[in-house]
Formats: sequence, C-alpha cells, structure tokens
Amino acid sequence: MNNHLADNLISQINNVQIEKDKQLLISDADEVLLQFLPAFEDYLNEHGYWYDLKSYALFGNIKQLRDDLPIPNEEVIKCLEDFFKKNVRNISFVNDSIVYLKNLMIDHNFQIIILTNIPFEYLDDRRKCFEDNDLSLPIIAGKGPKGEVVKEITKNYDEKFFFIDDLAPHIISTKNENKLVKTIHYISDPRLSRLADTPQEADFRAKSWKDIYSFITNEIN
Repeated sequence: MNNHLADNLISQINNVQIEKDKQLLISDADEVLLQFLPAFEDYLNEHGYWYDLKSYALFGNIKQLRDDLPIPNEEVIKCLEDFFKKNVRNISFVNDSIVYLKNLMIDHNFQIIILTNIPFEYLDDRRKCFEDNDLSLPIIAGKGPKGEVVKEITKNYDEKFFFIDDLAPHIISTKNENKLVKTIHYISDPRLSRLADTPQEADFRAKSWKDIYSFITNEIN
C-alpha cells in the first residue's frame, strides 16, 4: 500500500476491481471528457467576472468585468468551489467523447477508469453526470499529482495501459511513476490547447477524441 496517499483515496482505489483480461484506460474528466472551460466561463460571467485566456492558469487570469482587475487567489478558489458545488452534475461532454469511449469498451474490450481531481464531496454528483449520459464507470476523486495514484490503481496490472490528462504535471508524474503507461496529452478547448506546451513525457498530443481513439487502437493492434 502507498503510505503517501490519503485514506479515502486508498479506499476509493480498493473499491475498483481491475479487470486483468481487458485493456485499461485511465482518463481525466475536466477538459478531457467534460467541457469545463465553457461552463466555468458562464459561471464567471453570471458573477461579474471573466477569464482572460492569456496563459494556461487560473490565478491572475480571473478578472472583474467592471474594471478588468484580477481577483485575489483566495476568491478564485472560492469561485471554483462554488462552481463545482452548483454545476458539477451539469457540465456537457466533449463532442464525440462518449461515442469513442463506448467504442473502446465494446469493440476493443477496454476497462475505463476516471481519475478526476475534484473535492471528494462532489464525487457523487460527478458520477451522476456520467450516469445521466449512459456511462457507468468507476470514478476516483483524487488530489495532487496523479502519478502515485495511477501506480496504486495499476499495481496488479502487468500490461501496457493508457492515461489521458490535460495538465502537464499529471502527464509527467504518471510517466515517471509508471513504466508501462502510454500518456496522452489532450486539452479539449482549442483556446486553452494553444496555450499549453506538450511535455516530453507525453507519448502523444491529441487534438480530438478521434485522434485519441486512433492512437490507442494503433497501439493495441
């Protein structure tokens, strides 16, 4: 057992049964499967703020509509917490993501696990968001770098597997902690995507779920 991980995270991982006879994909949710940015922008506008997309960061880029001044970091955190509390069940899926997930599961015998860094108290609503869209998948609410979490999830899995995330630090930590992983860097919103460099630890940089599907199926065939 990994002693660096929180007890509730270990408990979540232990509740996921890895199916060794299947291919494995571990995927992030926000900005990979879910259209986080448009939903968050709507929330900000309703509360008198806007997101200045000058860099791939929240702090310093959330500004007041009335004077274009950035709001304090503490207020950004409060906005995120309130956004997830009110909207986590209602964020729309990225175009074609559901189709390609189901194709991987049905046509290529994949088990898919969602590893999403949201507060644990919103996990049930995130799960309902997926279920509302006919996706019944294991979902783990993580925190911090994902490399050690992925290592714990796959500790009894001895085959090549795949990991998708929009954030470079998670790609890097996952690659560094897991020798058998193929990492995919994908940011669904093109405005954010153009702001982010691809880390060398990424095995593939995708522009769409069609790209992701093609890369994965080529790797397993």
